[in-house]
Amino acid sequence: MSRLFPIVIFLLVLAAGAGFLLFHQNNGTTKQPQVTSVPQPYKAETLQVQSHGVTLAGELIIPDIKSPAPAAILLSVAGPNDRNQSFAGHKSFTVLADVLERRGIASARFDDRGVGGSGGDYFKASWNDLSNDAAAIFETLKNDPRIDPNQIGFIGMSQGGAVAAMTANAVDSAAFAVLISAPGLSGVETLSLQLEKALEISGVTGDRADQYRTLFAEYISIVTSNPEAPATRDRLAVFLKGPGRALIPPYSFVPETLEGRIEMFLGPWYQSNLRFDPEPIYSSLDVPILAIGGGLDPISPPEHHLEAIEQYLRQAPSSDVTVRIIPDANHIMQKARTGLPAEYAGLENTLSPDLLEILGAWLDKRLNNESMD
Repeated sequence: MSRLFPIVIFLLVLAAGAGFLLFHQNNGTTKQPQVTSVPQPYKAETLQVQSHGVTLAGELIIPDIKSPAPAAILLSVAGPNDRNQSFAGHKSFTVLADVLERRGIASARFDDRGVGGSGGDYFKASWNDLSNDAAAIFETLKNDPRIDPNQIGFIGMSQGGAVAAMTANAVDSAAFAVLISAPGLSGVETLSLQLEKALEISGVTGDRADQYRTLFAEYISIVTSNPEAPATRDRLAVFLKGPGRALIPPYSFVPETLEGRIEMFLGPWYQSNLRFDPEPIYSSLDVPILAIGGGLDPISPPEHHLEAIEQYLRQAPSSDVTVRIIPDANHIMQKARTGLPAEYAGLENTLSPDLLEILGAWLDKRLNNESMD
């Protein structure tokens, strides 16, 4: 096989619904006007939550209203993220928390395991562990007298959308689930589609494209084998030292050492990506649901992922389902030109104004809020 070079949008190897937040750095000249330094009419309180022996650190914002407030728990994209879902100068969860507060909605956002003030190891946490973390935050908010215990829900982006759905199914009396750019296909289907998108965008065709497909098939064969078996580790080591290097994305959180990469790909978090089965999760939801996709999203294209989610939601017991596409939004819900990750850092907007308006109006109707603007 001739030498293969990494494809620009490949492997998105950090699979079902993974984001691209951490390898395109801002050169310091792009403005992010939605992240303001002007003092806000509220204070962010520090909050610590215990989840199965792990301390999670985050912030709680409570609006200045007399009655107990509804609340949203914000769940981030794939990869270890801080509480603000920071990237290239953008702080998307800071923007979202501000918008929610101005509509009378409290919010909790947390550093992922192993990030900032939170303990634990992100890559050793399965998606079930991340859902348990969200559930622990939910229970903490239910016991806060300033929060309405019957009006607490989840807003998740990309992988966080799947975790939001999982947690809404698991806890008692979740009020809503908002699924933004969430994965609607199985982990392997997601990766396969991402490969084809990457080949298309990169202009790779013919025999060279088939070489990537062959390499991808070998990769899937290895990482879906028994992750505990020494033979699997040995095969993966040989693969990653050889042509398989072309499939390693340049994310800053990908371990630099071979051993570190093996631990990540065969560890609980990545294996959860691979083995994600969307149907039983989405088809079980019995809460108000808002599912949103970006029309320019090449990572979780809505014509595949959002359409699949919509099909599963039709089977769900929930009688309140809203599905929307924002035509000019990318995977992380910026108003975009091409939707490609290469432009993320250079875009001035952190979150599409259309997303914020749709989300705010939808929540207002279900939480009996009036805008605080």
